[in-house]
Amino acid sequence: MDVQQAIAEFLQHGQAVRNLSDRTLRAYSSDLSQFHVHLAGTHMVDVTPEHLESYLVKLGTEPYRDTSIRRKVAALKVFFRFLEEQGIVGESPARKLKIKRPVESRVPTVLSSREVRSLLAAPKSQIAELSTSRDQSAGSRNRYFCAVRDNVILELLFTTGIRIGELVALDVKDVDLERHQIQITGRATRGRIVTLTAEPIVNALVNYLDLRNERNLDTQALYVGRSGTRLTIYSIENIFKKHVRLAEIKRHITPHALRHTMAAMLVSNGTDIRQVQEILGHASILSTQVYMKLPIQKGRRAGAAKGLPVFAEIPGAPTRLGIKKK
Repeated sequence: MDVQQAIAEFLQHGQAVRNLSDRTLRAYSSDLSQFHVHLAGTHMVDVTPEHLESYLVKLGTEPYRDTSIRRKVAALKVFFRFLEEQGIVGESPARKLKIKRPVESRVPTVLSSREVRSLLAAPKSQIAELSTSRDQSAGSRNRYFCAVRDNVILELLFTTGIRIGELVALDVKDVDLERHQIQITGRATRGRIVTLTAEPIVNALVNYLDLRNERNLDTQALYVGRSGTRLTIYSIENIFKKHVRLAEIKRHITPHALRHTMAAMLVSNGTDIRQVQEILGHASILSTQVYMKLPIQKGRRAGAAKGLPVFAEIPGAPTRLGIKKK
C-alpha cells in the first residue's frame, strides 16, 4: 500500500469510526500530506524510524513553532498506530520518535482592560441601536437576534473561559437557569459545570433564549445562526473578528485570548491554582501554572504603567468571574 492510500484510509476511519471533527481531519490531512511529500514515493512497509528521524530534522530547519512540530509528530504517532492495528505495518516506526529540541516558552495572549471593555461593549452598542427598529422587518429582527446572541457568546467566552469548540457543542438542555449553571462537555470525558454569578449575564442568556424559542427551531443547539442551524467554530471566529473590528482593536487576537485573560485575572486575584485548573478543564496542572508567570497587576498605576490588564478597571470583573471580594 502506498502512503497516499494509507492516509486516505486513516482519514476515512477517523471520520466514520472515530467521528473526528472536520477541523481535526483537515489538520491530520495537512500534516500527513507534508510527510507524504517528504517520503517521495516510499511504500508504507518500507518506512523506517530513520525516515521519520530525517523528517524531524527537516522540520527543525523550517520556521515552525515547537508546538506545530509536536502536533505533526503526534499526527504521525496516531497514523502509524492505526496502520499497526490494521495490520498494514508490522510495528509503528513512530513508536520511539521523540523531539530533541526544547519546548519554547510561549506566553499566552492576554487582553488589556481597555480591550476587554471595548470588546464586551461592542455587541451591547449594536443591541441598543437595533432595539428601536427590531420589529420593522425580518432583516431587522435577524440583526437584533444576532446582536443579542453575540453579546452572550462574548460574555461567556470571558466569564467562563469556555473553549469555542465546547461553546458550539452546547445544547439548550445544558443550561440550568434555575441554578445559573452550564454543563460543559469538555475534551474527551473531562466535563465540568460552570456557574454564572453575575445577574446581567444570566439576564442576557434568558433574553437570548426567549428570542431563540420564538424561532421554533428543530435543533437542540444552544447557539444558532440566522438559518436556524448550529453555529460552527468558524462562525464563532467570524463573530469574534467582527466585534474586534467594531471595538477598534488593532492587533491580532483570537477568541482563546478571552480564556487566557480570564484565567490570568483569576490567578492574579489569588484564586487557588487548582480551582483555576478545574474552571478551565485542564487535564494537567502544568497547563494552568503558565498563568502564574504573567505579570498582571491589580494596582491601577502599576498595571497602567506597563500596559497590562488592570483587574479593577473592568466593570464587574470579580462578579463576572465568580470571584469573592477580599
